[in-house]
Amino acid sequence: MRTVRIETFGCKVNQYESEYMAEQLEKAGYTVLPAGEASYYIINSCVVTQEVEKKVKRLVKSIRRKNRDAKIILTGCFAQLFPEEAKKLPVNMVLGISEKKNIVDHLLSLNGEQKLVVSAPDSPVYEKVKGSFEDRTRAYIKVEDGCDNGCTYCAIRFARGTKVRSKPLELFKEEFEKMVIKGYKEIVITGVNLGKYGKDIGTTLVDLLKIVEHVPGDYRVRLSSLNVEDITDELVEVFRDNPRLCPHLHISVQSGSDRVLKRMGRRYSSSDFLKVVEKLRSINPDFSITTDIIVGFPGETDEDFLKTVKLLEEVEFSRVHIFRYSPRPGTPASTFSDAVPEHKKKERLNILKEKAKEVSHRYKRRMVNKKRRVLAEWYIAKGVLSGYDEYYVKHEFVGDGIGVFHNVRVKSLSEEGVISCRVDLAERAVHSRG
Repeated sequence: MRTVRIETFGCKVNQYESEYMAEQLEKAGYTVLPAGEASYYIINSCVVTQEVEKKVKRLVKSIRRKNRDAKIILTGCFAQLFPEEAKKLPVNMVLGISEKKNIVDHLLSLNGEQKLVVSAPDSPVYEKVKGSFEDRTRAYIKVEDGCDNGCTYCAIRFARGTKVRSKPLELFKEEFEKMVIKGYKEIVITGVNLGKYGKDIGTTLVDLLKIVEHVPGDYRVRLSSLNVEDITDELVEVFRDNPRLCPHLHISVQSGSDRVLKRMGRRYSSSDFLKVVEKLRSINPDFSITTDIIVGFPGETDEDFLKTVKLLEEVEFSRVHIFRYSPRPGTPASTFSDAVPEHKKKERLNILKEKAKEVSHRYKRRMVNKKRRVLAEWYIAKGVLSGYDEYYVKHEFVGDGIGVFHNVRVKSLSEEGVISCRVDLAERAVHSRG
């Protein structure tokens, strides 16, 4: 039996592309396994930080130690950016990002010699998937690839290409409608630089989201990461007017210091970000905002860092992802001479983690006694469900039924989210007491 394992690192775009490979392989007669030993291992890599790069290398070496005869294919951003380094790992094949689309042909071409196939990352976005191989409640749709921003710390645009490539609206509509018909309850629209969707084909993200308004079904839509400058008044209005859109955005602010933002090559100021937050929370005071922060960017002073701390307090993010700056080869920031010492980065990371936990706790405390609609995704104990609501807050509650929406009322806070009670059970209890 030709069995395949796909291990995915990094962003939602990578998750989508892993799903595409899985579907193509199964169509060709391969069996894609979620776990266990396999004949082929496809490692869909990431290169966003040094740490994730190390994890990719460790996984490849671990698989080879455990299975000397397995065929290992390394693809994704690490393979695209550093093919010669990737070749030094115990892999049978190194594939670029564009090569994922022809994964079956590449597997069939394996002949005992190590192969390297990496082309320019400029292929159009025409692929479609039917759903999610591992997740039966949530599916992803990639609608854009490439990034034309000039962030000085980021290597992703070199791996993904510096030109925006967008999926045509008619292809998106067809893919989206099929996912709704198939029964997916949450559909996540994603891209490398999603806010630039349509720039190359004369349309916009707003135009794409208007398609969603007219597709019937019991589902909701979530957007992946957006940049501050791409959140227009028109986009805010779409969130206000379309109840299917989750009132949640991941907006990568990266720093609260304008001086650092300028050195990062970001196209906004901290005040621009705060204005966007104000607009979003004017349509919904509980609008959930998650973000990414980099600590220890070259030249970041204690004063710069304190501005980031202040920003967290002011915005009250529902969740914050914090990264220590790590230089990426080939990026302008990797040549900056004023590096922040590692012990200082670690100190700032720990301070910010505590602050992030505090502001997230404050945000969730506002949810107590409010109704939410939770998509149940797994059992954490017999008769106890867990899942995320429209605000991307994690709930635990008594009930049955995975893959369906449950109306709940928030009762208290937990370490990772909130404890809730199904509204129908609470009302039943009230009536029985009466």
